[in-house]
Amino acid sequence: MSINDLVENVKSRVAPFYTLILCLVIAGIFFCLGRLSAIEDRHTPIRIIQPENGQAASAVSAVFPKGTPLGNDSAQAGESGQVVASKNGTKYYFPWCGGVKNIKPENIVTFASVEAAKAKGYSPAANCKGLK
Repeated sequence: MSINDLVENVKSRVAPFYTLILCLVIAGIFFCLGRLSAIEDRHTPIRIIQPENGQAASAVSAVFPKGTPLGNDSAQAGESGQVVASKNGTKYYFPWCGGVKNIKPENIVTFASVEAAKAKGYSPAANCKGLK
């Protein structure tokens, strides 16, 4: 018996084990994917409801309590086109954008419109949707 015959003999005996292991791994992957889809079905879907004008105002006043520039009877900021900027920054935001929460209340500057903010040298924030 030569070495080549011995190698071929070992390969023919080991090949079914690799096939069996491969089938078990594939079966395990599909089993886990099936379990994940069952978990996904138990969650209630998210519903997006258009808020009324009063609800939008209360959301802004919840973010900016009284005493801040937006909290003083300017809760309807987004409806009137009002935008917010920082004294130290170069970008302006809508009051509900995420970047506004990083601005300290004493550094908030409000503008009546986008045009007013642009006239003062501010540019729109890229992460605030709807600004041009």
